[in-house]
Amino acid sequence: MMRNHLCWDPAGVRQVINPFAEHIPDSLFHAVHSDWDLQVTPPVGQRYQDVTSAAWTQMTPSEFLSDFLRQDRPHALAAVLGDTGSGKSHLIHWMRLHLRDDDKRVVLVVRKSGTSLRAIVRDIIDKLPIDQQQSFLETFNAAGDGTMTPEGRRRELLHHLGQAIREDKPAADTDELEEALIEVLPNLFQDPYMQKEHFLRDGRVAAEIVDHIFEQSHANDRPDRRRLFSTDDLVLGGQDYLNATKLAQHAIQLVEADPANLPAAITVINRNLDKAVARTLSFSGDRVEELMVRLRRHLRTQGRELVMLVEEFARLQGIDRALLQAITTQGDSGQGETGLCRMRTAIAVTPGFFESVEDTAYRRTSHIVDMNRSAGHAHGKSPTSASLASFSARYLNAVRLGRESIERWSSTAEPGQLAPSRCSQCSFEITCHETFGAVDGYGLYPFTERALWIGAGRIDRAQTGRLNPRTVQNDLLVEVMDTFSSSIAAGEYPPPRLLEKLGGVKQLPLAAETDLKRLSPHIADRWMSLLELYDGTGKVVNLAEQLYESFTIPKIPDAGAGEPANLDFPASSPTPQQETPVAQPAASADDLAIQTWIRGGGLDATVAQKLRELVYAAVVEAIDWDMLGLSRTFFAGGTKPVFKQGIGISFVRQNTQISKYAKVRLEIDANPKVGQALQGLLRASKNGFRWQFDGADRALIAFLDCVEHWSEQVAQQIQLLIAPSATWSHGSAALHLLGVGAAIGGRVKGDATTADLIEAAFGNWPEEPAAASSQLRSLYKKLQRDREELIEIARAQTSSLKGGRPGAMLDPRRVRGPMRQLSREKWHLSMTPPEGDSDMLAKLYREVGGLLPEAAAAERSKRLEWLDEMLTAFGADATRASIVATLGNARQAALDAGISAQNSSRQLQDALEAFQSVLFDATVNAARTLLETEDAVASLPEYGRGRANAVAAGTALRVAAERFLDAVESDLQAFGTDQDASTGGLAGHLASIDKSLASIVDDLAAMEARNAA
Repeated sequence: MMRNHLCWDPAGVRQVINPFAEHIPDSLFHAVHSDWDLQVTPPVGQRYQDVTSAAWTQMTPSEFLSDFLRQDRPHALAAVLGDTGSGKSHLIHWMRLHLRDDDKRVVLVVRKSGTSLRAIVRDIIDKLPIDQQQSFLETFNAAGDGTMTPEGRRRELLHHLGQAIREDKPAADTDELEEALIEVLPNLFQDPYMQKEHFLRDGRVAAEIVDHIFEQSHANDRPDRRRLFSTDDLVLGGQDYLNATKLAQHAIQLVEADPANLPAAITVINRNLDKAVARTLSFSGDRVEELMVRLRRHLRTQGRELVMLVEEFARLQGIDRALLQAITTQGDSGQGETGLCRMRTAIAVTPGFFESVEDTAYRRTSHIVDMNRSAGHAHGKSPTSASLASFSARYLNAVRLGRESIERWSSTAEPGQLAPSRCSQCSFEITCHETFGAVDGYGLYPFTERALWIGAGRIDRAQTGRLNPRTVQNDLLVEVMDTFSSSIAAGEYPPPRLLEKLGGVKQLPLAAETDLKRLSPHIADRWMSLLELYDGTGKVVNLAEQLYESFTIPKIPDAGAGEPANLDFPASSPTPQQETPVAQPAASADDLAIQTWIRGGGLDATVAQKLRELVYAAVVEAIDWDMLGLSRTFFAGGTKPVFKQGIGISFVRQNTQISKYAKVRLEIDANPKVGQALQGLLRASKNGFRWQFDGADRALIAFLDCVEHWSEQVAQQIQLLIAPSATWSHGSAALHLLGVGAAIGGRVKGDATTADLIEAAFGNWPEEPAAASSQLRSLYKKLQRDREELIEIARAQTSSLKGGRPGAMLDPRRVRGPMRQLSREKWHLSMTPPEGDSDMLAKLYREVGGLLPEAAAAERSKRLEWLDEMLTAFGADATRASIVATLGNARQAALDAGISAQNSSRQLQDALEAFQSVLFDATVNAARTLLETEDAVASLPEYGRGRANAVAAGTALRVAAERFLDAVESDLQAFGTDQDASTGGLAGHLASIDKSLASIVDDLAAMEARNAA
């Protein structure tokens, strides 16, 4: 029984499947070559862009070669076009094998690698008779004897480039910018600093071109494009300007003066690059043309024609345009009219370069072969699974045969003879070919025709609709035969990693993935790999039984048998998805967006927003807020929720940026179960949240499982966020700050109970505190500003809950402890917020905790200073009653003496009445209590209970007393010294009053000033 069978040596795979045609030995080329029909057209119109689809003609390679060699053509030029890996070099290689030097023709081959521009020119010279070579060799050898260093050659190239630019002319007479660039750009290439920092380094354009001219290229540096300067080569920084010479600085200024100047500078540089290359080679374009004329005249005398096969035209950069001019010159038609032999040339070239050739060269092209249109086209206009299988089978057979066997066979093989099939020697041949298929006796194992077709569609990353031979070789055949050969031998094929490399799950719906994982979590990934890579219909079916046995995979329980599907489809869309339409409801745009995301793509922003709203509502509803003892309104509602819908839910690989500021963030992973759940959620939401659609039961189960998992994640994050630690608690912090604010605001008595403190914290606070210091007043304003949010935080974690919403009652078990702690610690904020926590609560706690000791000390100092002044002015026993009695007696004495006091007596009486209504004595006593402790913060409630109105009333009394005494003194002076004794006695009495009140006046003035501060 055939199981986990390896019928090839994995170590020899890469020796046989070499994607570079020019490196394949002729024997191996013979064994793997497939004859694909070519799409050929003559030139149409004035340029390549004029060719339409109707112009192309289908030819076999042999038909094309016969037409290329037609004797009635005095000239033939075939341009073989195509992208990298499309088979351009392979066709040139095939032509080389069918065209040999003989008495009728000389074949000159320009290899893509293993040569240099200098070596190519020398090969052409060597085709001349020795007596005609001398003058060309003298020119050729002027480039040096090879002793110049690579850096020296790079400097020489830069010198020639600068000189070529200097000799250039603007493209238009009115182009002032080009004229200025031509003048200054040579200075950039001749500047020592710019050469060192930009142009002489390895990997830069100058280094690549010098290697192109002088060094033999290898497979890893095969040229497939012309080497040109780009805008990245002229990124000129500030240091460049500082270190450059003045002339180079002028060039930098011009290039950077306007964004349009840089592309213009690149254009000027690149149009002079060929001239610089030719001069560095020491073989100008004129000499190339002269050399070709000499060679063709020589061959004309021999009656031979010249055939030039160029595997990559970019290999000739520097002389390519001159050579193109030479090879488009027609030879004799047989009458000797030009003296030149017939010239037949086939060049492999990129479409971009061919589109840029001059009209004359384009019109002289005889054949245009489009390999992009030709690869895989056998007997039809589109690639087919059969042509791909035929192409692949030859390589698979060659791998089984090995290089040595192929060499032995090739040494005696006839032209066009097929290589022997290694399968004929295998005991599993019949079973293997019946299961996996075969072409011309070559087995397709471990592929099938369908698997090859599906794989080709998957490796076409750009969805070009074309079959690229090199990509098939590298990314499919070599991957399986070499990289994953160990998986075949170990009974683990096809592994999930192969599916991932080939684009992942694309066809199976998310529900199918979930079902397969439910059936067997360990084998589900291999089932999916097998169904995706060998079936591709998107259905869960069992394929051929022998296929499962060969790869040691158990059959899928309860799955039906798969049906053969038509693999052929238009080349414009060669994707396996279109091979067999799956009989299932059309997926909506939302479903496809979610499926793309699950498969590894990004999640569309619009779909993400829809899902975000639906998932948020489901998760919030699923959390048992009462069980957690948390307020749903605070944590997932209100104006500033902790778990926010907009930034609290993100998706892996979402197309929009993920917020860095979410306190709680649910990141939804991309896996089939999640995809199935989200697809079902969107469908249900469009139907009034009724889960009534095909597959709704499985989708609902998946959704409920996901919501349970998501809600647990959110709840855990919230609990972790507010979880008290040894040094920090959100709820306690909010209660402490509220308690401090209530104390500063005068709502807490010195002997207040815990209940009193709780009531004060959540009760009303006055707009202005009684505090006199600016520091403590400022602190109060901060607490008052954030008071509502502090209350919300405290209530969210300390209230009795119903339905996740705070009730009217605070839970005494949660409030009493923090408030007792605040009382025990005598109003000091002793907790430490976590480092890096920038939330309002943490910031405010740090700020108040840091400023409170200083603010309390400032307030205590002011209170004690005021107390000292009061005791000094009135004595330790001074009371409100004694001050009122003294001033009242003075006023009455003046009235009894008949002194009017200029109406100030009435103002004094009003001030006395106001002073009598304030608690002046209590204010003095409150200040005295501050002497009982040195801890300023411990006396915090006393600062809130000071009597500011007592100071104001005293100030008013002081002003009224001053005016009264001034008025009395003025009246007495008006009486003069001749007044009777009674008047003199009154004056003496008033003088005594004035003296006793002087200290009161001064003290009240000081009190007024401090109160204003």
